[in-house]
Amino acid sequence: MKHGLSAALISLVIVLAGFVLAQDADVVAGKRQFRSREDSGSATGMTCWHCHADFNEKKTPDQYVRPGHPMFNVGFRAKYQAWDGSGLSSLEMAVKTCLERWMTERRAGSLTGEEAPRHRIRQFAAYLRSEELSPERKSKAAEPMRAEALPSDRMLTLGDPALGSTVFRRSCVICHINDGSGPAPSLIKNGYSRYQIGKKIRGIKNTGLRGIAMPPFTKGRLSDREMLNVIAYVYQM
Repeated sequence: MKHGLSAALISLVIVLAGFVLAQDADVVAGKRQFRSREDSGSATGMTCWHCHADFNEKKTPDQYVRPGHPMFNVGFRAKYQAWDGSGLSSLEMAVKTCLERWMTERRAGSLTGEEAPRHRIRQFAAYLRSEELSPERKSKAAEPMRAEALPSDRMLTLGDPALGSTVFRRSCVICHINDGSGPAPSLIKNGYSRYQIGKKIRGIKNTGLRGIAMPPFTKGRLSDREMLNVIAYVYQM
């Protein structure tokens, strides 16, 4: 009887150890894929890092302000939202929604991509729930300040391109690299009107190109004044 119990305990320990090792492997894979085009399986050239910081921006900011809120303490958030503000039931659903909207192979004639691989969803979720990213195991839901309309045509002409160049280096060049090597096209001689640039920044009726739309900046990430300035800069590039 004791021998049988000991064997059962050993088997349980082996199973639990295997589970822990599998979880650790998922965390490592998720962290690597967060910034890697190759390992993320991205068909669009975008990675999580282009839109979200995977560190505490308030304590250790880098030179960029991305369109999405940072992923620090996102693993155990009170509730989750999609890019358009619709509610989501879990972290896994949020990961799946992001991957299919921005990163997986594009469906013909659609801004939605192919279904995200389950193992990728699992790995990203494991990293986001890891002690490195979610040490508090709780956080309040993010409430982005979305814009339903752009400022008036007159306001759109009042930006300062000199100030806008700073905003561009901080918030746009991470994707819009001048030599075209980024996930988004170069904006040199872009040909867009001020109104078109503003629509893309705020994600208002943005049809995108080749099934890829620009992730929108909400007012909490890019203020109206900053938007007007960067519109002025991009318009004259």
